[in-house]
Amino acid sequence: MTNDLPETRPWSAAELDLLDRAALIHVAPARTDGTLRPFVTIGHVRLGQDEFVRSLNGPDGTWYLAAVASGLGEIEVDGHRIPVAFMPDGGRVADIDRALRSRYGDDSGVRRMTSRPVREANLRVVPLA
Repeated sequence: MTNDLPETRPWSAAELDLLDRAALIHVAPARTDGTLRPFVTIGHVRLGQDEFVRSLNGPDGTWYLAAVASGLGEIEVDGHRIPVAFMPDGGRVADIDRALRSRYGDDSGVRRMTSRPVREANLRVVPLA
């Protein structure tokens, strides 16, 4: 991840409302040249005022590796595109597991998302200023 991330800001109330209503969001990490990779559909959860995504393919997932490498990208929520920073966050793994189960239930997809090594691939998603 680059050390030169742009300034971030808190989520607005309208953005949090959009995220709350969207079961899935689309993420597109930036390439090193600044262009966006294709959007990938993914689940997401919130802990307090922080929004998180987790790679279904764990730390080796293509979009996850790109997001960690650049630290930047966009999310698309219900037709709204939001420039974001992707910040690795391994400190709340168990809390993210609980939030995923609460939001999505306990089907085979959630069980995969809450197993090793997948559960180690967490990114906090923070809007850019």
